[in-house]
Amino acid sequence: MFDLPRDILIDILSRLPAKSLGQFKSVSKYWLSLISSEEFIKFHHRRALFDTNTNHSRGFVISTHSLHSINYESPSCYEGIDDDNSRAIISLTDPFEKESVIEKKLGSSCYGLIFSVCFDDCILLWNPTTEKTRVILDPLTPFPDATRFYGLGYEFSMDDYKLVSASRSISSNSISCQVFNLKVGSWRTVQTSHMSINDPNMIGSFSNGAIHWIVRHRAHDDGLKNREAILSFDIKDEVFMDIVLPNGGENEQSGFRCLGDWKGCLYAVYGGVNGVDVDVWVMKEFGVESSWSKVIKLDWIRFDCDYVMTPVCFTHEDDVVIDLDSWDLVRFNVKDNTITRFKKCSTDWYLWVVYSENLVSPYG
Repeated sequence: MFDLPRDILIDILSRLPAKSLGQFKSVSKYWLSLISSEEFIKFHHRRALFDTNTNHSRGFVISTHSLHSINYESPSCYEGIDDDNSRAIISLTDPFEKESVIEKKLGSSCYGLIFSVCFDDCILLWNPTTEKTRVILDPLTPFPDATRFYGLGYEFSMDDYKLVSASRSISSNSISCQVFNLKVGSWRTVQTSHMSINDPNMIGSFSNGAIHWIVRHRAHDDGLKNREAILSFDIKDEVFMDIVLPNGGENEQSGFRCLGDWKGCLYAVYGGVNGVDVDVWVMKEFGVESSWSKVIKLDWIRFDCDYVMTPVCFTHEDDVVIDLDSWDLVRFNVKDNTITRFKKCSTDWYLWVVYSENLVSPYG
């Protein structure tokens, strides 16, 4: 193996899980140098992004007193299965304590990096696989009455991540958007515009090269009610655009609640609160309103849930992992209508984010 040409060795190692590569760094100084090189990390990252046959994703679960990484594809994660797969559920070191940040609100993830908005005006970027962190100070907002919303995206052409901090002025209906390129390491204002929106989700979801938030467009004088829509920020062109949501229904107890990426397509979740069934809609052709299609319906009565149920990810077998009341996780097989419960890894309430294992640095 040591006598293999460098390009062949890179090709072999790049097919391995990121966590295993961390262990292989101790094989020799040469392997340490190779696996740590920017060339290899970039190649490994790109291969994982376009490999549709292998699951590189894990679930990150954070509660008051613990953090865990869950391989939700492993049978070892589920109740009633006892084996010695130590990689199925892993305890993680809390990066918030290491960086001495104050109270935090979990954000979202993008290709291996998780970001969290902290209540001491900073944002924490973290790679749970390598456990490397970076603290970025939140930029000042130009509005005295601002509400903030955030997102993290990846621009393929630049091979760089972009962190977005947007501010909405309640009084003037103005939005200011600032972008932080990880490799450059500084904030810049890219757009200030007039947009009549209400209640943007604090944390956006990345799909199809854009970050997406659910918003409510304000009512007009023509009698139209506030309507839900998707506000998207194109990562490459750095501009906002509107995407129309499908007709979810007229239930006053619910609405569209969250967005995500399903096999490269944007999806939207309707319902799932106080007895309202969940509908999962997928936009099969990005930006084309007519391509919205309802792909899954989850009947509330089927699940042992009191207040909220939320689909959090979809497996390679097209099962759906569902969060019930931020207390229990289950895996639902759509074809067989069977439910499998995850083993409890916390005795407290939790938040859940899906991330991909890779070696990418929070510094780009």
